[in-house]
Amino acid sequence: MSVPQLPEGVEAGKISFKLLNIRENKAIGRKEVIAEAWHVGLPTPSRLQLREEVAKAIGVDAKQVYVLRVITEYGRHRSTVEAHVYDDPNTGERLEPLYVKLRNMPKEEAKKFREEMKKRKSEKKAVKK
Repeated sequence: MSVPQLPEGVEAGKISFKLLNIRENKAIGRKEVIAEAWHVGLPTPSRLQLREEVAKAIGVDAKQVYVLRVITEYGRHRSTVEAHVYDDPNTGERLEPLYVKLRNMPKEEAKKFREEMKKRKSEKKAVKK
């Protein structure tokens, strides 16, 4: 059984990150990024890790980056990442759907936010009765 050749600069046990395509969307004020993350011998990186990597590669704050999709092919040790990078963090906060914002938060923070939403929803139901 032969081991597949890894691209240049990719090492086992480290995450290697490469931007593949950046499309400027000036009407909305964002960049739509497609990137590749190699993670040989490691699990698929979390959205928070990928968010940091995209922010570092483009040179912006991580609050301006929203990871939309992470696609990993079985056994390939490579993930394709789709992300939106906003010129202004407030624009991203307004435009991105709630589920994308929740996926890009730390787990504890997202859990608290979901509990608050459930609490508000149950209070509204109680008021209607």
